[in-house]
Amino acid sequence: MSYDLRIAVKVAGTPKGEDLYAVIAEPELSSPTYNLGKMFRACTGWNYEQGKWYKVSDVYTKIERGILELTYNERKYLSMNPENGWGDTKSALHALESLKECIDGIENPDSWNSGWNTIPKGLMYVAW
Repeated sequence: MSYDLRIAVKVAGTPKGEDLYAVIAEPELSSPTYNLGKMFRACTGWNYEQGKWYKVSDVYTKIERGILELTYNERKYLSMNPENGWGDTKSALHALESLKECIDGIENPDSWNSGWNTIPKGLMYVAW
């Protein structure tokens, strides 16, 4: 089993005030194994709930923290490598880097798409 990382925007004008999110992107590594959940939570300091939408501007620093922790303090997390071999600190780092790159690419797109779909972090949402 794996997570389903996605980036979305909230849809305005939904009936009865229901929350509706339109998925606009997913990171290149969008399906990290559930086996890394404990490590993700520890290195980011973010006790996320699967399937819940979080405003990117509220959690972006947590994603960055996870990247820094796994880059510079990898030893601290080695004991969280799953016993079954599915996932490790390196794959957790790559998943977080992929998520950050996806967010950054939406906020500041490359010139190839002429800035279409430029969306600030305050309007983006992320779910696991």
